[in-house]
Amino acid sequence: MFAIRQPRAEDLPALKALLDSSALPSSDLTEEHLAHFIILAQAGRVAGSAGVEVHGEDALLRSLAVETMMRGEGLGSRLLELIEAHAQEHGVRRLYLLTMAADSFFTHHGYEPIARSDVPESIRNTAQFSGICPSSAACLFKPLA
Repeated sequence: MFAIRQPRAEDLPALKALLDSSALPSSDLTEEHLAHFIILAQAGRVAGSAGVEVHGEDALLRSLAVETMMRGEGLGSRLLELIEAHAQEHGVRRLYLLTMAADSFFTHHGYEPIARSDVPESIRNTAQFSGICPSSAACLFKPLA
């Protein structure tokens, strides 16, 4: 059985390992980020994650990952739904993200392509936008109701 919950500091190494195994950035992830993350915890391990970096009414969606052996069960969609609700609860009205391989997943969930130059400066200044993610990554946007 698994539980979806907010991560604790002791979950950070396992969270980074999940992101590394999913070819997602983890080098900039700190304990401070955990307040706006959720994880899928199972048998003492982190099997899924999603997070946002909140900048006022804008946020960067990041670190949506599910262990390979648990994919195809709708867990990614569920994590996305929960982190979007979390973002809304914290006053976020617009979500932005960068992806190298999951643009079809996100467009299926209402995200639309956007030029990087149209992304707010607060989001462009995040570590992911300003250097970690390559310029070839797809940039997507979703307004929250």
